[in-house]
Amino acid sequence: MGRGSRGRAALAATVTVLASGLAASAAAAGVLQAEGVLPPGQSGFVSLAGLTSGTGSPHLYDQNQMYIDFRRKPLLFQIDRPVGAVETPRPGVTIARDAAGVPAVRAGNEADAWFGAGYAIAQDRLFQLEAFRHATKGRLAELTGSGALADDLVSRRDYYTESERQRMYERLSPRLKTRILAYRDGINAWIDRVRLSPADLPAEYVATATLPTPWTVDDSIAVGIFLARTVPSGDGNELANLRTVQQSGVRALQQLLPLRTTGRRPTIPAADADFSQGRARTAREERDALKRSAAFAQTLPRPSAVAAAAPARKAGLAPGRIGRTGGSYMFAVRRKDGHAFLFNGPQLGFSTPELFVEVEVHWPGHDLRGVTAPGIPVIGIGHNGKVAWGFTSGLSDEDDLYAEKLVPGKPETYIYKGQERQMECRDETFQFKNLAAAVLGGGLPEAGQRTERICRTVHGPVQHREGDVAYARRYAIWMRDVETLEGIVALNDAASIRDVDRAMNLVTWNENVMAADSQGNIGYWHPGLFQQRPKGWDDRLPYPGTGEAEWPGLVDRTRTPRVINPKQGWLANWNNVPTRSWTNGDGESPERVSGAFHRGSFLMDLVRRLHRAPDFEAAKATVQRAGSTAQQRVLAVTRTRLRAAARGATGDAKVVLDTILRWDGDYVRTDARGTIDPGVATWLELKRRAAAIALGRLGDGVKRFDGTPSRSHEYDISPGAAYALRTLKPAELRTAAAAAHGALAERFGTADASAWRDPRKLYDVGAQGAGSAPDLPFFDRGTWEQVIELGP
Repeated sequence: MGRGSRGRAALAATVTVLASGLAASAAAAGVLQAEGVLPPGQSGFVSLAGLTSGTGSPHLYDQNQMYIDFRRKPLLFQIDRPVGAVETPRPGVTIARDAAGVPAVRAGNEADAWFGAGYAIAQDRLFQLEAFRHATKGRLAELTGSGALADDLVSRRDYYTESERQRMYERLSPRLKTRILAYRDGINAWIDRVRLSPADLPAEYVATATLPTPWTVDDSIAVGIFLARTVPSGDGNELANLRTVQQSGVRALQQLLPLRTTGRRPTIPAADADFSQGRARTAREERDALKRSAAFAQTLPRPSAVAAAAPARKAGLAPGRIGRTGGSYMFAVRRKDGHAFLFNGPQLGFSTPELFVEVEVHWPGHDLRGVTAPGIPVIGIGHNGKVAWGFTSGLSDEDDLYAEKLVPGKPETYIYKGQERQMECRDETFQFKNLAAAVLGGGLPEAGQRTERICRTVHGPVQHREGDVAYARRYAIWMRDVETLEGIVALNDAASIRDVDRAMNLVTWNENVMAADSQGNIGYWHPGLFQQRPKGWDDRLPYPGTGEAEWPGLVDRTRTPRVINPKQGWLANWNNVPTRSWTNGDGESPERVSGAFHRGSFLMDLVRRLHRAPDFEAAKATVQRAGSTAQQRVLAVTRTRLRAAARGATGDAKVVLDTILRWDGDYVRTDARGTIDPGVATWLELKRRAAAIALGRLGDGVKRFDGTPSRSHEYDISPGAAYALRTLKPAELRTAAAAAHGALAERFGTADASAWRDPRKLYDVGAQGAGSAPDLPFFDRGTWEQVIELGP
């Protein structure tokens, strides 16, 4: 049976699962246990008095030690437990805060409830709101200085003008518009209070010589658009792939970035369903497409190293730290008695304060608790008493790069369908200043402006020019980003897994969603807007912009990957592919090409064991194991020739391989001096040496495949190291081990492997304001964590 036939049969099976696989219990049910943690704390408020010390609210850092100790606070509704003092920002709206400072808003109607939410979030994160609206409109340099100009250019170039945002807002439902307006009014009520009360003014306003101005609907829309585009995914790697093909040939691309990597494990079990991104291509069609694209690649100018690295920079340095796609993980497990367990740990990079803020909102018939990004009136991740849900970045390829052939002598004219076309271009002026450096460091204020020319073609914004080619990116979500808010509102309303399924047909972003309901059902969705691939061209390289490689359309949102109540009884995702036939695309998520060594495989093994005897404490133990173990060390024992290499090893190579095999992968456990197991440094060095051997065979164009893992996954594996572990023979691994021994002996000043102990690694905690980032030992864990049990 061909891949397309298998996909159609599996899809039919999935429809059956979605229609009839739901638990039948109608008994009263709900959230039975719920715990979570948001390090370093709920608040971002630094007082004027605390400007130089980074102090202010008692809830700036109060969850940090809790997180380090793998403890969490209750996430049940505050109505079920004692709360602190109650505030009434206007008649009919009350705000109570628990011991962690988390606000619970109660009101008699939906608009008043979201007014209260806006007011409470502004209390906690007013300057973060300021930074977000500047960043998402390409004005961050006005607050922080010229260092933000590159990010501001991306924001204005690849996103929208104010009039375009207004058109998107006008298409929203009356209900969502009312909610956005009420949320705006709540923020502004607190701003009015702050302008009359200097003690409540965040210190960052003094440092930047600004004052809070009224929040607008456009501010919320800009933040919502940015989150919908950048948190789920980033731009593609077509230019980097083009450079690889031109330097090292098609074989290098096929070896290191295949469309499907051997040994990879999808979230949706093959026994339940299979999906492809539009029409599935045969193996022959894929080979022909690569041959055609490779030939076209040879006609294009070679991209510079800087241009090839630009998409990675964009994904890792999103303006204002919004949308840093470090990864995320989640799992759901069913128990035979109708209970279900859900965990979610979104990994968006730790900072003071965090991207997320907690809030609880109640109005008649609606109860919500969870986290959201300041600026948008929805609960992003959380529960409503009947359903709990979580997100991870989908990281699928929902955009493509088009090589536009420029007309000689006309830099803003290109050829499309045999005709000359004029780009849509405009000049954008960027202001910058940095008074914060002068206030805090005694330096001189910085100020100035820069004007940039921004252009679009029929395919989208022009992101790069090289010779006679302009590269324009086409986004499947273009001008539909804000529709995702409608889907999240429907998700917040869901009373069952079936309701979640309907809500996922409304979102346009590519966040993986996992949910569990109070009747013991679990489900997973890989939703959003995806382009159907042009049949004759390869996913990994730029398409010609001449009109011969256009998308046939978008994938029907009801046919995006999803499953409810899989036969195995559990689900797990750590940014791995959603389903068997899904391709790696252009490698926008480089770790996906690691195949059997992807961190998702490690999580799946843990969750499969949890499913044998699932309970709340066992779920928390699973999280602790996942967040403190170098995943690939565990996977390498059973999925490589590591043991075979050790059996034949002698001398230095034997010392290295035996040290790794004795180590259980834990990088948290320390000795009296605060140093970690020697297996950590030994494993890292072996991976580097093995990758050097394997990649050395493929030419200079593949060096990027041995890049550094993201700061959320410091002990993760690079594509190059994964390729080495898949392909090197035992003798070659012994050669790598011997080289690793020499490097380690030199670094530590001894050949005694027991002394190869590094200090416990600290996480790189950033700052989104004047808060002083506390020390945080490294864990491969969520920025926010929730563990929830639901049942009758």
